[in-house]
Amino acid sequence: MMKLLASTTLALASLLVTTQAFAERPDFSKTAAARADYLFADNPVAKQNQVPLSSSRHDFSKTTAANSEYHFIDNPPADETELEPRTTQHDFSRTEAARKQS
Repeated sequence: MMKLLASTTLALASLLVTTQAFAERPDFSKTAAARADYLFADNPVAKQNQVPLSSSRHDFSKTTAANSEYHFIDNPPADETELEPRTTQHDFSRTEAARKQS
């Protein structure tokens, strides 16, 4: 079964590589910039990038609490619930691989 899977995988991989190798590549030698007398200095100046950059900052001046008449004391109290401590430990003895070894 593994030999069949491996040979199928290799056949698909070689097919993908072969099709990419024979794909038509653009011929830039036919462009105007490929001429020896082309002056790159005559190109128009690139304009400033107008794409807005993402930001993690939030404008809190637009929130309700930014109002000078807002009273934080009127906020409802937070629920005091005790959460279970989180851990990054994992019990590998319960995995299927551990069961097979024993």
